[in-house]
Amino acid sequence: MNVLSAVKLPVSQLKDGGLIIMYDDIKTHMGFIVGLGEYVNGEKVNLMTKIGRGLVYACITEERAKQLDIPKMDDNMDDTKPFAVSIDFKDTTTGISSFERSDTIKALTFAEVEANDFKRPGHIFPLISKERDLLDRVDLTEAVIHLTKLVSNIHIGYMSEILNINGDVASEAEVEEVSRVYDLPIIQMSEVLKMTKDQEICSFHAMVINGRKLGRGIGFPTANLNPQKQIVDLFKGVYGVKVYIDGQEFTGVMNVGSRPTFNENGESIHYEVHILDFDQDLYWKNIEVKVCFYLRDEISFPSISNLVSQINKDIKSVKKRFNLFV
Repeated sequence: MNVLSAVKLPVSQLKDGGLIIMYDDIKTHMGFIVGLGEYVNGEKVNLMTKIGRGLVYACITEERAKQLDIPKMDDNMDDTKPFAVSIDFKDTTTGISSFERSDTIKALTFAEVEANDFKRPGHIFPLISKERDLLDRVDLTEAVIHLTKLVSNIHIGYMSEILNINGDVASEAEVEEVSRVYDLPIIQMSEVLKMTKDQEICSFHAMVINGRKLGRGIGFPTANLNPQKQIVDLFKGVYGVKVYIDGQEFTGVMNVGSRPTFNENGESIHYEVHILDFDQDLYWKNIEVKVCFYLRDEISFPSISNLVSQINKDIKSVKKRFNLFV
């Protein structure tokens, strides 16, 4: 079954205002009941909490979080965590009932609401998606926002974990049983991720120039790039890329940044690509780089061995992501 066939029913049901199940088969191996924010009501939230038994979350974009001044739960929180300060809509009383939680989620979809229309803390837990959703971070929050962009102009979703009767995370078999009993179609997160295979953050042409051969010295030779024009779409960090050389396509891991582990000048930005399964001389050759997805921040490692260990993890992650697209 191809991706479009596999996702057709759940995407259609979501578009029509129904609830679906998303199963994270990539990271957490958890199931979530998911709905579109504009179609939320008390009955759906009640059903969601009855059969899911988890907390109720609202998935929102970074842009919406800034508009409504909804901050992260902790300013020092790791950037991989999407949790924000909990909220209730101003018209709610306790905020705890299914109908009042529905009112809070619904209010997030109204263009006219402002930051002071929400009380903090509350009973709805916003999860903030990265700006480019799955291209920036592989998480349930980004997957839900990606689906909202496919079927609606209002990019607000809501969801709840599926727990079993003992309060533990439901197994895949238990999630499938919930799907069968309540007629909620399942979409796998890997299937949503496959939808991004033709998307990209940006593309650029660059010449391969001489570098300090730092990568080669630790077992990961890199092509040091001199882009033909300024690249404004990339933050410092590590990316999964496709590289085009003389008409051939290769995959690779690209670092954009200042090489902090090697105590480089922090103001100088370098573009370096480790091309997988490639050992040819590229000096002074023009190549094209398609930046497909963000992997992680650039950080300083306490030792070269720690850096090598992380690079191996990065390569494994990039290979796994690209293998989904085959």
